Amino acid sequence: MNFRAGQIGLVLLCWAGSAAAESSADRFAAQVAEKRGATAGATVADIGAGDGQYAIAMSKLVGLSGTVFATELEEEDRNDIQTSADDAGASNVQVRKAEFEGTGLPAASVDGIYLRRVYHHITAPEPFVKNLFKTIRPGGRLLIVDFPPAWFLSLLPPEGIPQNRGGHGIVPALVVEELEGAVETIDEWDPDAWFSNDFGVVFVRPASN
Repeated sequence: MNFRAGQIGLVLLCWAGSAAAESSADRFAAQVAEKRGATAGATVADIGAGDGQYAIAMSKLVGLSGTVFATELEEEDRNDIQTSADDAGASNVQVRKAEFEGTGLPAASVDGIYLRRVYHHITAPEPFVKNLFKTIRPGGRLLIVDFPPAWFLSLLPPEGIPQNRGGHGIVPALVVEELEGAVETIDEWDPDAWFSNDFGVVFVRPASN
C-alpha cells in the first residue's frame, strides 16, 4: 500500500487527567475538525474508544446527520460507552465490538478513523493496518495518536506486542514505517495542555484505491 508525499502529518497532541477528560476530548475533537476535516454529516470511527468521551465529543461535531462508531473489545466497556452516550444524548454514537486484527466495521464504511493511545497495543500490525484502510472510504483519513516509550513504562509492556516497539509505547517513525508514506510536521496541537508527549500521524487513503 503506497501513499503520496504530504499525505501524512505529524502533530503534537496532549494528555489530560481523567478529571479533565471531557474538556480534553472537546479540544481534541475541535482540532480534528479544524485541521483534518471532520465535519457535519461525516461518519467517523473511534477504534478503542475507552470510556467513550472522545467519541461523544466528536459526535457533537458531526451532528445528527453524521455517525461516530465507538469500538471496544470487552462487553463491559461497550456497555459503559453506551450508557455514557445515552446520558449525553449522543444518539449518533453507535457502539460496536472491536477486533484484535481489524476494526469490526464494514469495508468503506467511514470517512475517517482515529486511534488515541491504542496503536502501540496492536499485536499484529500488518493485518490490522490493512483492515483499517479497508474500512476507510477512498480519500478518507486515519489519525493515529500515541506516545513514545518512556523509562517509567518500561516495566509494563502490553502483552504480545512486537519486539520492535521498545517497551510500552511506539515512536512516530515506526508508525510511519508500518503504514508506509511520507510526513509533514504540524508544530502545535492543543498547546495549552500541561503534558504534550503524545504525537499524531495522519494518513490519507488515496482516492484511486
